[in-house]
Amino acid sequence: MSFQNFTSPDTVAKKYQLVLRQEEPFDYEAVSPIQPDSSLKKMLDFELRHQPRNLSEHALCESLIYPLLREIWMRHPRLQIWSHVSIQADEELTGVPDYLIAGKSPQGLGEIEIPMLSVIEAKKENFLEGWGQCLAGMVAAQKLNAGLTSAPTIYGIVTTGKTWEFAQLTDSEVKIHPFGLSLRQTDVLLGVLDYVFACCESQLESVTKMVHPLSET
Repeated sequence: MSFQNFTSPDTVAKKYQLVLRQEEPFDYEAVSPIQPDSSLKKMLDFELRHQPRNLSEHALCESLIYPLLREIWMRHPRLQIWSHVSIQADEELTGVPDYLIAGKSPQGLGEIEIPMLSVIEAKKENFLEGWGQCLAGMVAAQKLNAGLTSAPTIYGIVTTGKTWEFAQLTDSEVKIHPFGLSLRQTDVLLGVLDYVFACCESQLESVTKMVHPLSET
């Protein structure tokens, strides 16, 4: 079943027996704002002023969403960002997240290893449908990690590029934040993205130690 067949988080929750909660997925008090450097700020200002309102979906991803993800990715090089790559969790759950953040293969292999964050663009600003697709992708990531000795928490982002919403999936519980962050609050948004990437990187370290317990000997 394709991610696009899920039109809301409720449809995913019913199929996979998840519990949905409207609450903060993580401790925002632990987030430190990050001031964008001058080049990023200049680029964002230019895009917002000059891009047409009917910008295509792929162009929006490339002009607003990816630059912010890349800015934080540079702070967490043990992670890997995959763009528009198809993933298949089982015979019926498959799809293409706009971006998927996973652990970087220690062997340098070109394959997705330990996916932990799914990012979906809210097409036509439809966050309800966006969360249906994103949550389906989060479940797929959870299934792909099923063979690990410790199941990592899966994070999700749905965004228009201007508004960003966050969620996390732990076991069968989903927490979706009841409101989003605006690109106007770029420093806060970057801080939250950095916090989520740091959580993913920390989990990667724990999983790696469990999968390779003799790595430090």
